[in-house]
Amino acid sequence: MQHTFSAVALLRAYFAVLLKRPLLALPIAYWWITRRKLRARLRLSAAIASLPDHYQIWLSLYQPGAEGAYTSMLPARDADPSIALAVHLHIEDGQIGTAMPAISSVLSQLAVQDALYITSSARLSADALPTASNGGRLHVVPDSIGTRVEAFRHVLNMTEASHLVPLDADARFTVGALETYARAIAGDPRHCSIFYADQDERDSRGTRNKPWLKPDWDEDLFLAQDYLSGACVLPADALRGVVDRVASDDSLVIYEIIARLVLTAAPLPVRHIPFVAVTTDAGTWCRSSPLRADLVHRLLVERATAAVPPLVEQGRFGELTVRRPLPEPPPKVSVIVPTRDRLDLLAVCVEGVLHCTNYPDIELVIADNGSVEPETLAFFERCGDDPRVKVVRWPHPYNYSAINNFAATHASGSYLCLLNNDTEVIDPFWLSEMMAHAVRPETGAVGARLLYPDRSVQHAGVVVGMGGAAGHAHRGLPDGDPGYFAQALVTRGATAVTAACLVVAKEKFEAVGGLDAEKLAIAYNDIDFCLKLRAAGWRNIYVAQAVLIHHEGKSRGLDFAPEHLARYLCELAAFQERWGTVGFRDAMHHPALDLASEVYRLKV
Repeated sequence: MQHTFSAVALLRAYFAVLLKRPLLALPIAYWWITRRKLRARLRLSAAIASLPDHYQIWLSLYQPGAEGAYTSMLPARDADPSIALAVHLHIEDGQIGTAMPAISSVLSQLAVQDALYITSSARLSADALPTASNGGRLHVVPDSIGTRVEAFRHVLNMTEASHLVPLDADARFTVGALETYARAIAGDPRHCSIFYADQDERDSRGTRNKPWLKPDWDEDLFLAQDYLSGACVLPADALRGVVDRVASDDSLVIYEIIARLVLTAAPLPVRHIPFVAVTTDAGTWCRSSPLRADLVHRLLVERATAAVPPLVEQGRFGELTVRRPLPEPPPKVSVIVPTRDRLDLLAVCVEGVLHCTNYPDIELVIADNGSVEPETLAFFERCGDDPRVKVVRWPHPYNYSAINNFAATHASGSYLCLLNNDTEVIDPFWLSEMMAHAVRPETGAVGARLLYPDRSVQHAGVVVGMGGAAGHAHRGLPDGDPGYFAQALVTRGATAVTAACLVVAKEKFEAVGGLDAEKLAIAYNDIDFCLKLRAAGWRNIYVAQAVLIHHEGKSRGLDFAPEHLARYLCELAAFQERWGTVGFRDAMHHPALDLASEVYRLKV
């Protein structure tokens, strides 16, 4: 999504910097006056990011009103007059005062064909509520309706609207939200998709903050975290088909409805609207209940064909962990470890795979790339005493891709685990966690959560396009830090994962030609491999519960070392050209987040 800003908006942003950071504002003016506008724009962006109220400035740039930067890119609403929104607000007894801002936020932007339906668990009087400026668009159900799902049924019987928009009593629509919803629907060919938007929070003074800029649809993330219900639009006809099967507590009704529409053999399409459409009370994003864990378990059991149902566990930030069962018997995994000497690293890695990994069928393939130290060669001899180990020789110049491709031809397992020799096993279930997802038919590559020796995050999925190429999401965060809205701690789809620890079905590895040994001998071969899997129709998954230590760069050195720089730049150029990574739109990274930062922050 490309954004253009009016001169007035940019000038307003500049004066905000001038008032609060005058020393930063002067160079911006200089670069602008001397016609170096790109440099001025980059300096302005950095200056805005340093301000405590930078989110308000961001809103003035990206969402100044109903014609926000995203809304202006969508088709006109009147392109299809059949689109009508029924906004539904269900109020608990005694909530009428709390709900007044929500009601006002709806009435101020209803179009002629839209309507607001208000239901309550207690009797309501229309005289106690505001009226819509255009008569007939506010419908108050006076009779008490005990539960939210009953209220849904009631509203669906009352309305002929094409889509229903639920709104919580303590939430509010932002300016332009309903117009943005309607125009997004106008761009949907069959008008049958579920839509969801972004949201933010309000502090005690009403100041908006903590924008939750969401990734595109991902089923694993939805199971782990309810990132749709707070700002969604549901097609009314599809809703009528499932609402009678919903039996959840009021707080979970919308989540269960969405789940029943998407966790099926023929799921409805789900589309993300990158627009902050709803603002909520503080902390709403991470509120959860053990009831949701029970619901997710029940829904997955209903859908599952496995004899052993998945285990669903509650996390510290409202997230859930779905532990899927392995097939019986679990398939054989060939763990491929390339190495050249560095026995201090290799011995730790091998010990972890063979004796600290709780997976029943492992083959370890050590791919020796010309080791010469006597201690290493003696270690290889000792490893040969274990029938699970084979040592294969690749005595050629270092080429990570070629070594792994060669070792894969000697692997007898139906699954491959590419594992760097500078990794360290710290959790016996790491491979079981990864394999539980690798065996899913739709899965391509599976990656782990990797930590530096100081227990900060080294890898929690890869964002393609970051830095013009690719970057590790949440790198540098302390272990246990949830990251941006808990994304570091939830298993979810990822555009790519690192081959420092990567599991893939051998037949899928071979189907896309393995790693590129010609143009990507050392750098970016794993990201390229993941993108090839993705292009072939498989999806890659980051498994947060599979945790290892990665002593990054200890074995082969870093790409930016002088002796490696020329080779690295050639591989970078090849990778960028092949996949168009400059300006790449990663579906799991919001377009308004800064691609220059591995720790998620607003792009301004």
